Amino acid sequence: MIKINLLPRKAHKSLHRFHIYAFILVFIINLSIIAGIYFSNVRDIAQYRSAIENAKKEIASLDKVYKEYLQIEKEKKEIERRIKAIEGLKEGRALAARTLYDMSNVIKERIWLRTFRKTDNTFEIEGRSMENESISDFVETISTIPYLKNVELKKVEDINEEGLVIKKFLVQGNIAL
Repeated sequence: MIKINLLPRKAHKSLHRFHIYAFILVFIINLSIIAGIYFSNVRDIAQYRSAIENAKKEIASLDKVYKEYLQIEKEKKEIERRIKAIEGLKEGRALAARTLYDMSNVIKERIWLRTFRKTDNTFEIEGRSMENESISDFVETISTIPYLKNVELKKVEDINEEGLVIKKFLVQGNIAL
């Protein structure tokens, strides 16, 4: 078999050169694209690091303000607690004044009150009397006061005070407006 080459020898070599030049050109273009992407990423990373550093500095500068804010919040809670305590005292003050006024109107000649204790919604009255009838009248009268509920005579006992035998009594109940 005979091979016939129709292309001239120089043209064949120039085709190889064209392919080599094309390969080098494509390689250089790809290399420049990769280098462009790399340097763009390096620049973006530097910008992000700079932004992070700026944010850290800003956070550090706001740290003092944040501590001041926390201090103010703490003081605010303390003030709110004090206001609630004052409001609780105001509510109890009206009830205490009303109770003392009503007790002064209810007490008869032969009754002496020694103590009046109020805790939360309960009260306790300790007193002295010369006779049982005065004690029962006192308990019946205070049970008619609208804000005194479940009034009960808990105990009555004879005691000796300064040579006299008198009756010591204890009354308990609930109190609320």
